[in-house]
Amino acid sequence: MLNRIRYIIMILKISLREQVKTYLQNKMLDGDIYFGARISLPSLAKELNVSVTPIREALTQLQHANIVEAIPNRGFFLPKLNEKEATEIYPIIASLEHLAISQSQYNEIDIDELKDIQTIIEQSTSPAAIVKYDLQFHEKLLCNFNNHVLHSILADLKIRVFMYEYHYMQSQELAMLSSNYHHRIIAFLSEKKIEKAANLVRESWLTSIDFIKNQFQNNHN
Repeated sequence: MLNRIRYIIMILKISLREQVKTYLQNKMLDGDIYFGARISLPSLAKELNVSVTPIREALTQLQHANIVEAIPNRGFFLPKLNEKEATEIYPIIASLEHLAISQSQYNEIDIDELKDIQTIIEQSTSPAAIVKYDLQFHEKLLCNFNNHVLHSILADLKIRVFMYEYHYMQSQELAMLSSNYHHRIIAFLSEKKIEKAANLVRESWLTSIDFIKNQFQNNHN
């Protein structure tokens, strides 16, 4: 009985952590919070209808995943963007998605859903919306890969990568480049050329790195 109670508590903590992650991402999508901003524990607690204590525990877990940072005597913050982090995150995402896609199987339903998401991307005018559906496109690419650990790692990384992608999609040229990659990926998957599709996905993530480097260099000139 005691072990069962401990297990339930553990599940509840994991659930709350995921709720906080989703809450923060939605706030970013709505433009209500940005990297470098302080996270209000009372607001989070009120929104999720729980006390401050479990919120603090959830944020501490997210700190360990490098999604938030804790500054002594100041509280929790979304870390600011930095060039070094971007050049470290993107290759990891590229490699993990390449692994997942190359070991997945695709059918016509998957392809149709990818096409539907891509249509929404091309009809969107808000950079935040484009990023949101771009991430959904990549989630759909991975839906047939049954590895919880990989999905969990990618979910954490993509919380951090959201704002980098937001800046990426501000450029119409680069947003079009991303869409071109999507169309080519869909074409390869339709032809059952899984490895070629996986290679394109990896390449699409890696193309972001030079752009982000240029963004940081321009901001410091």
